Amino acid sequence: MSSAVATAARMRKIKWLWFLLPFPVIFLFLLPIFMVPFIGSSSSGGGDDTGAFPEQVLKWKPLVEQIAAEQGLSQYVPLFLAIIDQETGTSGDLDLMQSSESLGLPPDSLQDPEKSVEAGIALFKRLLTRGQALGDDLVSIIQAYNFGPAYLDFVAAHGHKNTVALAEEFSAEEAAKMGWSSYGNPEYAEQVLAKLAAEEGSGDTGAESALPKGKYDQLMQVALQFQGWPYVYGGSNPATSFDCSGLTQYVYGQIGISLPRTAQEQWDATTHIPPDQARPGDLVFFSGTYNDPGNIVTHVGIYVGNNTMYAANSSGIGYASLDDPFWQEHLYGFGRVRS
Repeated sequence: MSSAVATAARMRKIKWLWFLLPFPVIFLFLLPIFMVPFIGSSSSGGGDDTGAFPEQVLKWKPLVEQIAAEQGLSQYVPLFLAIIDQETGTSGDLDLMQSSESLGLPPDSLQDPEKSVEAGIALFKRLLTRGQALGDDLVSIIQAYNFGPAYLDFVAAHGHKNTVALAEEFSAEEAAKMGWSSYGNPEYAEQVLAKLAAEEGSGDTGAESALPKGKYDQLMQVALQFQGWPYVYGGSNPATSFDCSGLTQYVYGQIGISLPRTAQEQWDATTHIPPDQARPGDLVFFSGTYNDPGNIVTHVGIYVGNNTMYAANSSGIGYASLDDPFWQEHLYGFGRVRS
């Protein structure tokens, strides 16, 4: 066996080794995850690094949507596709999420895509519940998909937030314990999230971003960390979660673009554009979404193309279609940030 193949096999063995280690089974409702922005890195996984998921990954989207819905994790479908792209990509391996080991089976034992996705999403759900109970960030939970649940306890003891340096420290400690030269992939979470951000940023609009080159991908890298978080009126940072304008102010601020605090103020601060000129990275505004006698504009979201926005709504933070009758009724206009 070549050294490269041996290393890959060792990394994949990690999942079934750590899965056999006991850890508390905690039944909790899904809670907010406290996270910080990450920096994407180039991928060494099995997928395409050009922007959108390859067709070999996208063809599994209906299956992933079905199983994610069954397990109450529909908001994570894009993330699951990014994991498939990272784990198997265009290789043709039918253990799509490399989840055989999570069932205590040898690598690649699952050659039924449905069973692989079922096991992979179930594994992620266990890690999510465990990580949220500990107060770890989502990036740590994604990294634990590669490292195992012990990493969640390690992160909890070191500030609750994943970093590559922290992952490298854990990897070195585990490799030393097992007498291996390496353990897992310390950049796994970053690589998965970079794939996710590239896919979300690629869109299918035929239009370039309204932001300077590279800024839109950075914007969505920040914003996607809060997908599934609850809407909190008055919230403006990861410690509290967000309301609509708190989210836009925070995520644009993380890429160096300053916005005022309220939806009305953000409308006033942007350059107003007709709908047919809207591009990903613009803001979309609404009026009359709730009773606010002092303001005409009452809601704001990030326009991501395809008549879709990413926003903090009453149902939580995530995507919403502008074709929805409610948003159609209350649509006020589009604004371009001044960067």
